[in-house]
Amino acid sequence: MSTQFVRSMNVEAMQVEEEWLILNADQYTVTKLNEAGGICWALLKEPNTIDSLALELQKHYDITAEEAKEDVMTFLSQLSQLGLIEYAS
Repeated sequence: MSTQFVRSMNVEAMQVEEEWLILNADQYTVTKLNEAGGICWALLKEPNTIDSLALELQKHYDITAEEAKEDVMTFLSQLSQLGLIEYAS
C-alpha cells in the first residue's frame, strides 16, 4: 500500500481566485499556493497518494507522469516541512 497524505488538522485554508492561502496557527505562518498547488491541496482534504495527486496534475497540465510525480513529491516535501500535511493512517 502506498503512503497517503492528508492536510494537518491545525491549518485553515482559503481559496482566492485560483490561489490558496494556508494559515498554520501553531507556527504563525501563511503559505500561498499557486494553481497546481491548489489542485493538490484541494485533494488533500481526503487521504491521497503521490500517484493519485500526480495523475490529477496530468489531467490539468501537459506534463509526463514522471514530471508530475516529481513535482508532487517536491510539493509534499515542502508542505510537510511547513507542518501543513501529515501521513494519513
